[in-house]
Amino acid sequence: MASLTLNDLPRFSPWPARLLGLEPWTRRLKTPVEVTREFEHEKWGPLLENVRAAKTPATLQEVNEWMLNDAPPSLCSINERLELISAMDAYRRYLEMVKCALDQHGPASALVELGAGYGAVLLGLAQMEPYTRMRIMAGEFSAAGVELLRRLAAAQGIAIAADHCDLASPGITALTIPPDSIIFTSYAAHYSPKLPAAFVERLSALQPRAVVHFEPCYEHCERDTLIGLMRRRYIEVNDYNTNLITLLREHHERGLIKIIEERPAGFGSNPLLPASVLAWAPRQAD
Repeated sequence: MASLTLNDLPRFSPWPARLLGLEPWTRRLKTPVEVTREFEHEKWGPLLENVRAAKTPATLQEVNEWMLNDAPPSLCSINERLELISAMDAYRRYLEMVKCALDQHGPASALVELGAGYGAVLLGLAQMEPYTRMRIMAGEFSAAGVELLRRLAAAQGIAIAADHCDLASPGITALTIPPDSIIFTSYAAHYSPKLPAAFVERLSALQPRAVVHFEPCYEHCERDTLIGLMRRRYIEVNDYNTNLITLLREHHERGLIKIIEERPAGFGSNPLLPASVLAWAPRQAD
């Protein structure tokens, strides 16, 4: 596994040429229609058909193999170092980062992922301690994703509550989330270009023990490095979120929440879109 530099990125990604205007591409805004097209019709919909067609109930490991085994190696960003690793190894390293961050906040009444996709992260965690002993809950925007979560959980013998969620909507999710839970998002909040000001209050109203975001953060992209400028531009042209940290810091300064951890650009299988770790909790009323 080789360590590489930013100069190697064009060999593994079309995005440097696109960002410099040297290669054509079509920009798509992250509207609800566009997100539905991407996940319901292009990603989770076809995957669900494969799961339905399987002769025996598909497990998470099998689905991960379908998704990752034939993928080319990823030039990953790991704490600002670039390293070429397999797609499966990138998944395992990311899952390890997520688990290490979440482990600091237990025990809790439930582990809840909002924007869970087909469950690659959540169902992986649900098979590890201490999460084997917690309630597992998943919110997902796409109907295909919700069905995949339920089918894969059943195949693994994992009891799960899975339902619709939309992080930008007033209700956020149809799930009834118990107080004192650990709520997390993983590459989900960044699909809302501008999260509403009430986003933090809505999560706080659920009385979580902690909320942890594993999300690309525009505000963490430095203006004085080339990789930071490229990340900022990548987020802008792809219409990803630009205000998550701004919202959290504003609420922290107002004394409404406490930011527990803020760690920039921990890991990304796309070096232009690494996930930061942001952990916070509502402040208790006096």
